[in-house]
Parts: sequence; C-alpha cells; structure tokens
Amino acid sequence: MEPILHFKSLTDLRDIIAELEGYVARPVARGRHPTLYEEVGDGRYRTVMGIRICDYRFSQDEQWVLPDDQMGLSFSSTWKNLKSVYKLMSRARGARVDVYWVLQGADLPSDMAFVEDRQRAGHYFLTVTKTMKVSKLVENLRWVADRMSTIRDAGCAL
Repeated sequence: MEPILHFKSLTDLRDIIAELEGYVARPVARGRHPTLYEEVGDGRYRTVMGIRICDYRFSQDEQWVLPDDQMGLSFSSTWKNLKSVYKLMSRARGARVDVYWVLQGADLPSDMAFVEDRQRAGHYFLTVTKTMKVSKLVENLRWVADRMSTIRDAGCAL
C-alpha cells in the first residue's frame, strides 16, 4: 500500500512538485475561467469564442488557429515569475486571485504543448502544434482547465 502524504504548507507541496517534473501555473481573478476569457468586442484584448486575439495566431478569417511556438496562453513555471504576475493582477484588479496549476508533463491534447518562452525566464506558453479550428481550441482549453488544480487566495502562500 502506498503511503499517504500530508503537506503542512505550500512549500512542502512546491518541493514535491519540483522533484516530480515541474509545474506551470496561472493566476486568475476569482470567478473567471482559468483558460478562457469573457467576450471583448474590440481592442488588443478582443476575443473570439473566449480566446484573446493577442494570445494565439489566427487565420485572417479568424476561423483557424495557426501553430506558433512563441504564442499561446501564458503560464509561470517558477515561483518568482508567478509571484510577480500574481501581485500585478491583485493590485490592478483589486480582486481576489486564485492560482490554477498543472504539472508540465500532464496529459495534454495531442495538438498542444507547453513551450518555454525564449525571451522571459520562468514563462511558458500553452501552444498549438497543429492548425485547428477555433472551436477545437476552445474544447482543448476547457479540457486542460478541467485537469488543473486550484490554490484559493494564494497571496499568503506566494
């Protein structure tokens, strides 16, 4: 029978995760979806079916998402990067912020991958590796969100 592990703090959990294979996490305002956004009609953060135009590379008709290894949904892979993004979000919105996380080696849809940002240490993209319909990306992002764990009000832990 396998032993049951009890964690006394997030530091204990962080150490175990680091030993396994690493993690990726993203802070999200309480009540918001961890991988999709509310609809925005115009501007830089305009969305198509809950996906921000600035996050992925779209075809001109905005029906398809094209592969790009340096575009995708943003995730932090270090506590330092996560802490700075968390502080920025909690100050800017004045809202409660939860952290959603998953192991980097977790099962992902076959046409998606976590790719390290070449310009920022501690930052990863959840990228598209094959051309796909926007509706398929939405389905994939919901699938990933269903497998993420949550740390509620993570500010005290960071």
